[in-house]
Amino acid sequence: MPDSSRLVLMRHAKSAWFSGEGDDFSRPLSDRGIRDARQIGRWLAEGAYLPDAILSSPSRRTRQTLDLMADGAELDLDARTEWRDELYHANLGTLRNVLRGLGARPAVMLLGHNPGLEQLLGLLVDDARLSADHAKCFPTAAVYVLELACAWSDIKAGCARVVAQQRPKMLLR
Repeated sequence: MPDSSRLVLMRHAKSAWFSGEGDDFSRPLSDRGIRDARQIGRWLAEGAYLPDAILSSPSRRTRQTLDLMADGAELDLDARTEWRDELYHANLGTLRNVLRGLGARPAVMLLGHNPGLEQLLGLLVDDARLSADHAKCFPTAAVYVLELACAWSDIKAGCARVVAQQRPKMLLR
């Protein structure tokens, strides 16, 4: 394994709460979510932050987020993607176990849901500003690019640092 690995954490884009769909798993993206996912895809491509592998929840909103990110990045991101049922509303323990089983991958994205992603971010990054108010630091379509100072199998508290972060509101429309 290289000296460090890169982990990209991304929350799905904004979903439509009142879409007429019967369950949470099937909720689509809102118009804002569609726009935001494309913008984040462009940002990831421009910053050379696109991962080698994407592990994603299979929910409709995460699938749409990835499709639109691919459109914004002008890449086939779906070819890099593993749809993992256990990532749908995964808790911190599940996310840690998924990461610990990655083997020797240099750059991975987890695309999923809160509160698990914000809890994972708070665990991995020893930064009081992040742990003070996770809800404000991980809105929909937010991205954190982390550099890990440990092997995937040794994921633990404080083993990462933020090298880049972005939110759709910070990007020009």
